[in-house]
Amino acid sequence: MGRLESNISTQALIMSAVTLIGNKGGTKEDIAGVYEYMASGQLTPTVSTIGFDEIPAGIEKLKNGEVIGRLVATFDEA
Repeated sequence: MGRLESNISTQALIMSAVTLIGNKGGTKEDIAGVYEYMASGQLTPTVSTIGFDEIPAGIEKLKNGEVIGRLVATFDEA
């Protein structure tokens, strides 16, 4: 869970008769379904990568709500 609070447009919920649902996670099948969407191109998550040495700064960005999408640290072997 990145942020525990968020601002949303209630107009979109009301005018489009949308239902907002949340959960704590999913099953193996749920995760497999997400991977299928990603593989098909129907879901393109926003991912920012940082180097292993940038993790402390990345954690600060997460704390400050400065990260959009997912922040992934990569380790490149020399």
